[in-house]
Amino acid sequence: MIQVDNISFAFAAQPIFKDLSFSVRKGEILSLLGPNGCGKSTLLRLLRGHLKVQSGSILWDSEPIEAISTRKMALKVAMVPQSVHMTFPYTVAEVVAMGRYPHRRNILSFSRASDQKAINHALAMTDIVGLVDRPVTQLSGGELQRVFLARALAQNAEVLFLDEATSHLDIDHRLEFSRLLLRLNREQGTTIVQISHDIDLAAAISQRMLLLTEHGETAGIGKPHEVITEENIRRIFHVDVKIENNPFSGTPQIHPLLNTSVHQFRELKIHLICGGGSGKTILRKLHLAAAELTVGPLNHGDSDESVASALDIPMAEESPFRPYSRAVLDKTWQMIAHAEIVIIATSWWGTGNLDCLKLAHRALKQEKKVYLVNPQKTNDYTKGEAWEQICRLKNDGAVVVEREEALLEMLKKDHACSEKCATASRRFLPHRVLPKA
Repeated sequence: MIQVDNISFAFAAQPIFKDLSFSVRKGEILSLLGPNGCGKSTLLRLLRGHLKVQSGSILWDSEPIEAISTRKMALKVAMVPQSVHMTFPYTVAEVVAMGRYPHRRNILSFSRASDQKAINHALAMTDIVGLVDRPVTQLSGGELQRVFLARALAQNAEVLFLDEATSHLDIDHRLEFSRLLLRLNREQGTTIVQISHDIDLAAAISQRMLLLTEHGETAGIGKPHEVITEENIRRIFHVDVKIENNPFSGTPQIHPLLNTSVHQFRELKIHLICGGGSGKTILRKLHLAAAELTVGPLNHGDSDESVASALDIPMAEESPFRPYSRAVLDKTWQMIAHAEIVIIATSWWGTGNLDCLKLAHRALKQEKKVYLVNPQKTNDYTKGEAWEQICRLKNDGAVVVEREEALLEMLKKDHACSEKCATASRRFLPHRVLPKA
């Protein structure tokens, strides 16, 4: 029904998607999953035609999206946005009736019996019949969300887009709305594309799921049990989970493995090499653990630089969009020389940050511990030079960790060893011998 072929899109200099391809099948429920900021809401706006792709194509029933008029698109798809705000005190009934506008010949035409029937049905299905005369400016967030759901249902479109539509609903209305989606899908053949952070509930009602990485790439697409795996959740959301089948639905059910111990790395000296958002989570966790942190090199304006700056973490900083200069690399080395441990969390390697790996080699030669966080050969854009250096680092003793929780556990052992050595050093310091009187 909807075919997405090799689309690329960016806001200014910030790339969101590159060569993304997938399809939405007629009559299915497809859930879009991924971490915050990966482009899920942007993707819905592209599919709806509110934004235009910079390359690639989007086809609706083999028709290019650019050729579909605004009115025709409004008849095809109804959309419930992520956040809803109303400043004018329309009544609930008036807002829900707005869903019927695409079906009128013009904005001044009178509503028909079929319009009122669709409105009444939508009000009943979302449990807001008792609110019809209330101004929407007097509603709670959950009530207002149900009003916008009702407006979308009143539109009677063949496709429904939902951008975290149940995020403000309490558990009974959330479950009730999920049952409503199943009825629309099974009884009326409505195609539904939804963004959801409730992975268990999304898996229970979806025929397929599309999981995106933080860089807007496809991490998995297919049936829920094919996409919702322990490895995928660990890799994309950086949490350890246990996945079992729901005994009632047979769909995947996630159980987070919550480590209730609070990591404390006080006085453990750590230098972090990162960039492009690869170090944000590690920076926050190590800062909370009271480690003695430094970071860099980083370009000013980089998302990791913003986090480090907000947390007052000392850093080696370069001007925006420039390769790291000798002066910045020298400052970085001074920080590394002061550290006990070097962590390399960088995701992408190019000619501009290649010298960071050389600094890591120098750290190894000085018998400092070096950790590599989930290095990927596919992220080397230096014609193999970066990956060759990474392999040499591993051969020379750098430790590879696949996920951040595993890194924290290893740092916990390093900290315990550091404290033990410090205690031993204090114990065996020679006592000062006082001269005899």
